[in-house]
Amino acid sequence: MKRNTAELRENLIQTGMEAIKNQGLEQLSLRTVATACGVTHGSPYKHFGNKDGYLKVVLARLTQLFYEEVTKDLDKSLSARYQLLQMGQAFVLFAQTNPHIFEALFIKFPFKYMEVTPETILTNVDLPGFSHFKVLVVRLIEEEKLMGREIDVLIHLWSFILGLSILSMGQIGESFSPETIQENIEGMLERYIKGGQS
Repeated sequence: MKRNTAELRENLIQTGMEAIKNQGLEQLSLRTVATACGVTHGSPYKHFGNKDGYLKVVLARLTQLFYEEVTKDLDKSLSARYQLLQMGQAFVLFAQTNPHIFEALFIKFPFKYMEVTPETILTNVDLPGFSHFKVLVVRLIEEEKLMGREIDVLIHLWSFILGLSILSMGQIGESFSPETIQENIEGMLERYIKGGQS
């Protein structure tokens, strides 16, 4: 009986996503994925070439999942400032509820996916979450008439949200209520905007 190739490929991807979600990126093994899917150990290589090829597909799917989660409740009628607040809160919540996925995407991502230029941050893979964040930062600069360069504002705001997310995953994060997270992000945006206006 011949297997459905597309169905098997999708099953391999979904199994890898679940493995990362439950055990983390470092525990992912193509042998374990193949066994869980009931196929030979060589089957993932037939579909993805090598482990890097497989990881790129799985991480791209996790990136899409992250994007959907952090933008699903975004009120696009609001200003960039308030959309960044909403997105930041969702980002921290995602880190708290999906620590292994967060770690795989933002701490242990095994491929070079961003390039910092004197003007901005470029991506060489599809990162819809970061791309949306970047659009909002550019809008924030325009709406609030900030004096800073795009690259500076991107790095400052991204590092704050990423740092807050990392803190929220540790012991200190156990005391982070949704209100605490909101107050921290609102306060940071307020100080940043006041300090950067012309």
